[in-house]
Amino acid sequence: MPKVYDIDKEENKKEIITILQKAVQSAHLNFLIGAGCSYPAIQILGSIEQEVQAKIDGGDNNGAELQIFNFLKPFLVATTKLKCTSTSCIDTQKTISNYKSFLWNISQILFERKSNIIPKQATIFSTNYDMFVEKAHEDNRLPIKLNDGFSRNPTLNETFRFSSSEFFSFIHNIGNLYHYEVKKPSINLIKLHGSLSWKSIANEIIFSLADAEAILEQHEKMDLFDLFEPTPEDFIEIEKFNQNFSLIFPKKDKFKDTLLKQVHYDLLRLYANELDKENTLLIAEGFSFADEHIFEITKRALKNPTLKLIIFCYGKAELNSYQTKFSSFNNVDILYSETINIDFSVFNDLMTELLPLTVNRTMEAVLNE
Repeated sequence: MPKVYDIDKEENKKEIITILQKAVQSAHLNFLIGAGCSYPAIQILGSIEQEVQAKIDGGDNNGAELQIFNFLKPFLVATTKLKCTSTSCIDTQKTISNYKSFLWNISQILFERKSNIIPKQATIFSTNYDMFVEKAHEDNRLPIKLNDGFSRNPTLNETFRFSSSEFFSFIHNIGNLYHYEVKKPSINLIKLHGSLSWKSIANEIIFSLADAEAILEQHEKMDLFDLFEPTPEDFIEIEKFNQNFSLIFPKKDKFKDTLLKQVHYDLLRLYANELDKENTLLIAEGFSFADEHIFEITKRALKNPTLKLIIFCYGKAELNSYQTKFSSFNNVDILYSETINIDFSVFNDLMTELLPLTVNRTMEAVLNE
């Protein structure tokens, strides 16, 4: 059975601190984040996969495509607001701020890690399509590499190509005088369901974000279905629109694109391989484990006795679901609160408070080193 900790109790906090002190120094550090982390900019998805699948199972493929079409809009809106600083974008700004705190905490962990056996590298596995991690990394300007799977080698057509082999790579800084070698801390960002920055061209996935506003404009021109019933021609256009994206959509039969299918399985393999490593820590936040593929891989990996899964439970209402899902494992810890919801902001505050950072440096201090 999983261990359950009410974080409101001081004795539980002390035990959690002990667990994390050991783990961040000697374990491979991984995070699994889901839709809850991108709130309030993007509303929680709820049971979207079950709803879409129910339509497909009932023979209503048009209804399923329409629901996916509507499901895409908040992600498109959020992408176009990434650089917005007006008061109309306050939810987006708050979400970016949460992600900046998240990356800042990870970077401090890596900078202060004393072990030379475990590399100064962490991995974020995300099922989110949005670009908040990338934006937060850009804004933080930390001296830490973000591996997003795209090669930044220059090409004549100014495109960046995706390859799963780009993950888990390092930049080595070499001293001019004594030629000593230091690995620069890095974070892998592995987006298991694809990203709005992905585009399939000529059997390759490339980085492309330039068309976000035009795509949103196209969506809004098509989105008149509150006023008019979609015609058969409308449904054809809706399906074409949905197929513009290199995303794994919320349905069991997720793939019409064999390239995307291969990439998805490659990334799931990376997830499985990372959890199979000896002495691994996986911290889950904003993630329900409703995705069957990820849940099954996680359960299989938990047979590795040196893997520790720590779940930050949003609210007490979700506690029973986690306990049921992981009832067979004693290497799972579930953290919850009787008094508050552990949203992404609270999670970041807890990480700042609980993690044993030996030097509480400011962001400016690190940037000036």
